[in-house]
Amino acid sequence: MKGFFKTPYLLLAIAVALTTIHFQLIWRTNHQGQFLEASVICWAAAWFLVWRRREELTCKSHPTASAIALIGIAWLLFRSLTVSQYDSFMRLFPVVSGLSVALLASGFALKSYWRELLVLGFMTIPTTTLLSMIDISPLTAEFSGSLLWYTGFRVVQEGVMIHLPTGSVEVYKGCSGIQLIWQHLSLGLLFILLFPIGLIRSLIVPIAGISIAFIVNSIRVALMAILVAQKNQEAFDYWHLGTGSLIFSMISVSLFGLLCYFLLEQADRAEEEEEEEVQA
Repeated sequence: MKGFFKTPYLLLAIAVALTTIHFQLIWRTNHQGQFLEASVICWAAAWFLVWRRREELTCKSHPTASAIALIGIAWLLFRSLTVSQYDSFMRLFPVVSGLSVALLASGFALKSYWRELLVLGFMTIPTTTLLSMIDISPLTAEFSGSLLWYTGFRVVQEGVMIHLPTGSVEVYKGCSGIQLIWQHLSLGLLFILLFPIGLIRSLIVPIAGISIAFIVNSIRVALMAILVAQKNQEAFDYWHLGTGSLIFSMISVSLFGLLCYFLLEQADRAEEEEEEEVQA
């Protein structure tokens, strides 16, 4: 039992406790959904980054840094007791937790934990507010209309409206694909932080993620326009709000995942070739 009270074990216990409290807050406020998914991904990524470097990390405490960290943890615990519904505090909780643990572990030498702190900092972004300010519906409608035109349909696109001879659809902001684009962009940035693959490949990931999400969603919008023109309301509802919309999301994420896997394989192969050249 004496070993438990050594600094590494104590830091691990504090980190586990703070992670658990955050998920308990999400459950208590009934704020599941996208925020829960983002929390799981970000916490898992941060823990993975720490676990991968576990043998390199050393504990270097500093009295002032430790005092600041303890104040931060005390504030988190106090505020957690008062939260009964969704509060912006829940977005700050992960990064303040990570910062406090990092201060306890390394004093003010936070540079070695910048990746973990950046990952946890993703959750501070007010995604809903940010995405509500971005409207790419006209661009989605134009691209979907072009897809229909080049596949032989008589289509007229005006702003967010796509007109076919027997029906029309309006591309609302929620159907523009901006949420799927943000999801791909977030996953891409996490992938780059978790797996360093070189500058060029790192630039390819977010660009390709945005492109895949936009194109796949535009194909979905074009399909719904065809279904409206065919007066097939049941099929339209399925692909618009039902399981069909999830299928397109799965296709998009799968394509993006395959691309990331391919880039990772390329990076590993390039690294092996470099090692062989050095040994030769």
